[in-house]
Amino acid sequence: MSENNRLSIKSLYLNSLKKYLFWLYVIVFIVTLLAIWKGGEALKNQQIKALRIDSFEQLNQLASVLESAIAKYQHMPTLLASNDRVKKALRDGFESDINQLNRELEQINRITEASDSYILNTDGLTIAASNYHESASFVGRNFAFRPYFQDAIQGKPGRYYALGTTSNRRGYYFSYPVYEGDSIIGIAVVKVDLTQFEKRFANQHYEFLLLDPDGIVFSSSQPNWLYRVFGELSHVELQRIADSQRYLGKSIEKLAIVYQKTFDEKSQIVDVLENTVLNGTEELQRLSFLRMSRPIRLLDFKISILAPLKTINEEIALWRAIFAGGVTITALLFGLAMLRTRMLRERSDANEMTRHNQAYIREVIQNTQAGLVTLDQNHKIESFNPAVEKLVGQPLAPLVGQPLNVLFQFDKHDEPELSFHDDFLEAANDLGIKVLTREGRLCYSDQTPVPVEMTLCEMQLPNRLSYLVTFHDMTERKRYEQEITQARIELEERVRERTFELEGANTRLRNEIEEHKGTQRELIQTAKLAVLGQLSAGINHELNQPLTAIRAFAGNGLKFLDRGQYEQAHTNLQHISQLGHHMGDIIARFKVFARKGDVHQGPIAVQTAIMGALKIMSPRYKEVDIELVVTEDQDFIVNGDMVFLEQVLVNLLANAADAILEEPNNERRVCIEQTMKENHVVICVQDSGNGLSDDAIKHLFEPFFTSKSSGLGLGLGLSISQRIVEAMGGQISAQNQVNGGAKFCVTLPRFIHHSSLSKTPKEER
Repeated sequence: MSENNRLSIKSLYLNSLKKYLFWLYVIVFIVTLLAIWKGGEALKNQQIKALRIDSFEQLNQLASVLESAIAKYQHMPTLLASNDRVKKALRDGFESDINQLNRELEQINRITEASDSYILNTDGLTIAASNYHESASFVGRNFAFRPYFQDAIQGKPGRYYALGTTSNRRGYYFSYPVYEGDSIIGIAVVKVDLTQFEKRFANQHYEFLLLDPDGIVFSSSQPNWLYRVFGELSHVELQRIADSQRYLGKSIEKLAIVYQKTFDEKSQIVDVLENTVLNGTEELQRLSFLRMSRPIRLLDFKISILAPLKTINEEIALWRAIFAGGVTITALLFGLAMLRTRMLRERSDANEMTRHNQAYIREVIQNTQAGLVTLDQNHKIESFNPAVEKLVGQPLAPLVGQPLNVLFQFDKHDEPELSFHDDFLEAANDLGIKVLTREGRLCYSDQTPVPVEMTLCEMQLPNRLSYLVTFHDMTERKRYEQEITQARIELEERVRERTFELEGANTRLRNEIEEHKGTQRELIQTAKLAVLGQLSAGINHELNQPLTAIRAFAGNGLKFLDRGQYEQAHTNLQHISQLGHHMGDIIARFKVFARKGDVHQGPIAVQTAIMGALKIMSPRYKEVDIELVVTEDQDFIVNGDMVFLEQVLVNLLANAADAILEEPNNERRVCIEQTMKENHVVICVQDSGNGLSDDAIKHLFEPFFTSKSSGLGLGLGLSISQRIVEAMGGQISAQNQVNGGAKFCVTLPRFIHHSSLSKTPKEER
């Protein structure tokens, strides 16, 4: 195995090993991070379980304290209802009894630590209350709308929770009916203020919530959470709560819970957004809690404890950061060690590669086909390879230390601006040229000069300046150049001869085209004259009538002059003048129609062309009694030539008349229509003849083809019409109508004025 193959295989092995180790390190790093993360989750769950056990015990204690504290108040309305003074005050209503009852209720409140105690009559009006001497006293207020009154008035114990309408304090209400025999004469009510429990359980390491049956926070250690919904309420439920006046129009909003996950069957992890004030700045924080709940059956409420997870999360984050930092530091140290090992290995490989490259370069220099010569900074020969000696044909050892011009002479005509230098190498230095290429000859001793291309480039070595000269043998190239030059001269001579022949052919072709155009113009003129010949009888008739009238008017005019009736003679002369003008118009139209010329494009009115054709054809149509129907003028303007368009229409009208006259029994009618189709105008000539055969439609526009009876027409009219229409940028077509007869359509481009074209982009913008 060669040295190159061995190094190549080793390089491939090292590259594959590097890729394998890189991906192995990445996988190990990712697995380690996942292990740290999962370990943190496991440790976090373990701490949350311990917190849940402690918090659940606190939840049970809190619920027991709350139930026992409220339970002592539920029988107070029953005791008040059995009090004789209460019954007497309700029955008699004496002021002295009511005042005494107010004082007793106040004393009972002080002893029991109840919020308020008061007595209502059957109308819901408060007659006595423990807060009778306060500004927000219940005395004289009506609470018939409260559910606890409505339950008690029906003989049932009442319970209710609400925000007080008078005191504006949250409380739980117990009520009981006051009986006089079997009749209810009033209601005894006791209100328990829940704020005392909030104060009692404040400043704990957890937050508590007291939720009503609708999930609304009725009491909490966090005042901001009051009247918030721990869940979802429908619009109907919100309307029901508002109608009950339980919360006196307080805005019921959802608690800002952004995350909720079940931890186990008895607890949940919830994240709540809360506005907190830090250093005088209000910030929105995300607080995590472990929530546990249990019902309070006495109140039909649910109590929840929210134990904060901030400490646990911070400990887990710190644990993860420590382990991740340790793994990262370990990975960095391992990477540094691997990097140093790699640097040492690469240095060793570089030294080996340098030795290999030096050997390789020596082999290349010795075996290259180009001649190589090195020069010192004085442009003297230092060394050369065997290829130079092979080019010259003899050893060159005596030339070491000699200037290069002893071996190489360049063609001075290639660079005239350097001809005044004795040494072209010095000239290259003066011009600052780093790479110099010249053609010249290798000549040594009496050997035949060898044509070569010399390339000199500067080599900046560490300690000195040197030059590398490359010689490429140009013997074959010079021979090829001579052959190519000779071939180019021969090719130019053949091209010159062929060009002369082509110019002659082009001249003959142009002459033939001009002859063809002249023939075509003569054919068009012949077709015009043929139409005029067919119309000659009608023209004679059109001219005979005015001539007869002129003779009559002239004879009568002479008689009027003889009689001295000058006015009648003047009138006859006017008629004669008008008839003369009419005859002049008829003759002028035929003169214009018969005029020779080429197609000249320009804007023309379609209706004008149609009317001009009708003036020519109307004598014949009147003679054979054919009805002409022309649609209303649409003011269409097309791009074409007026005379030639009239010729096409005259030809179509003449063909229509011939088609109708072939069958004497046909309806004699020709219709001319003009319509718009996109940017084109379509002129249609429809006749009531027998129509066209399938063979006629295929060959209709071919020269010398005619579908008329033998002896009628030359078969050139439609062919010439097609050429005229195509010269104007249009098309002509023919088809049979459903109701009989043929239909010829001429389609021409609509004329668009340049001003309208220039306005179009602006309008679009």
